Amino acid sequence: MSILKKLSLDDLTPTTLWSELDVETRRAAANSLYRGDWDDPAGRREADNAIAAAIRFRGAAVRKLPLEKRVDYLLRAVRPDDSMARSLLLALHLDTRRGLLESFLDHLEIPQEGGMIDPDFELQPPTTERLAQAVEKLREDHPDEEVDVYLASLLAMEPETWIGLADLIGETPTD
Repeated sequence: MSILKKLSLDDLTPTTLWSELDVETRRAAANSLYRGDWDDPAGRREADNAIAAAIRFRGAAVRKLPLEKRVDYLLRAVRPDDSMARSLLLALHLDTRRGLLESFLDHLEIPQEGGMIDPDFELQPPTTERLAQAVEKLREDHPDEEVDVYLASLLAMEPETWIGLADLIGETPTD
């Protein structure tokens, strides 16, 4: 069943979305946070501090653990807040699903490099028609499950910008 059918899109948060992800997607996100080729020291530090608090270790001891152990602890012992869930979702998409991001942003003619929107670009909410075309193109080129998680992530992290997605993906019959 599509993750979109499990979620209330009206008040979606990164934490809510994270709680509905399957274990494989969560693991991919956690690995991406630690191993991605993009730089997010604050996200890694936040994850390490959350692990330390959850398992009652010192932060320095957590940072010395092998990455596989840190990922396992992050998945088993930590319940991410919105900030950490946002970092994990962003890491997932910038690392393992970058092509999906680039394709979506390119179709919307949003200047980007490597999936990161040009910081000088003033992003405005795209029209429903343009969003519908971009979503259709994504569904042609990428697995539905990945598209669903990406679109839900956009809506959870920036609802004001991607408001048009709520109605659009709420009516998309994916299973």
